[in-house]
Amino acid sequence: MNDESDLATPRRACLVQIYPADVVDGMMLIRDEALLIGSDDCCDLVLQDPSVSPQHARIRRVESGFEIEDLSSDSGTFVADQSVQRHRLISGDTIRLGMYLFKYLSAGSVESKYHETLYSALTRDALTGAMNQRYLLETLDRSIAAARRQGVPLSVVMIDIDDFKGINDQYGHLVGDAVLREFGQRLIETCRPDDLVARYGGEEFSLLLVGTDASDALALTQQCWEAIRRDPFRSNHDPIPVTASFGVACLQPDAEETGNALLRRADERMYDAKRAGRDQVMGPVDVK
Repeated sequence: MNDESDLATPRRACLVQIYPADVVDGMMLIRDEALLIGSDDCCDLVLQDPSVSPQHARIRRVESGFEIEDLSSDSGTFVADQSVQRHRLISGDTIRLGMYLFKYLSAGSVESKYHETLYSALTRDALTGAMNQRYLLETLDRSIAAARRQGVPLSVVMIDIDDFKGINDQYGHLVGDAVLREFGQRLIETCRPDDLVARYGGEEFSLLLVGTDASDALALTQQCWEAIRRDPFRSNHDPIPVTASFGVACLQPDAEETGNALLRRADERMYDAKRAGRDQVMGPVDVK
């Protein structure tokens, strides 16, 4: 879930996954008129469980809030351990679909605010506002599996701020933190809404670009490179020129590759950019 602030919007609600426990991806906003749940890839919420039907249930907006409807599933839809065909949902209701257990929470409730805060603390980097490494790695593996099933491209980018130690040594760590904060914000503002921007650690950042082939990934990375180097970074001292090195890698459809392996390829290209003089973008080795 990307926009936790939407929980405060009237007529919004969310599902919190209770079992199997999944703090990182276990909270989902219900933004649209209907949320289709099932094991089929076409569903809005895909549950990988053989006891979940391809199109198992639908949560849809009604005049007074939301209701859940069983779509003639094989194993049934249960609210508060009672089998239901159609049921008006109340904040705090538990929903069981196959082995999955969710809690339905209406927007603005104390409990939804608690889960919103917990979710943000466990998935976002507090300094930069980017997602954290844990969220990136868990999301990347799921995204790779989905990209292979659906036959869509996927790219990742590794980014390292050039000579960040020199910035800390010259200006101090408070200024260094300010540079990291602005660096993350420039990446977030440049990327598209569906792109994942993460702080990988220290002065390293990463982008996960789903549905993005090598050509588009290089074009977006070039935009990020220009956004970083175009204007000096603000500080309490003189404006600070900041540059970064970027490495791009694309998922190979015919190769069995883990998320960590894909990130390593992007990391190797980023270090190629460092060795070539820094402040540049290195794309996949098989793309000119």
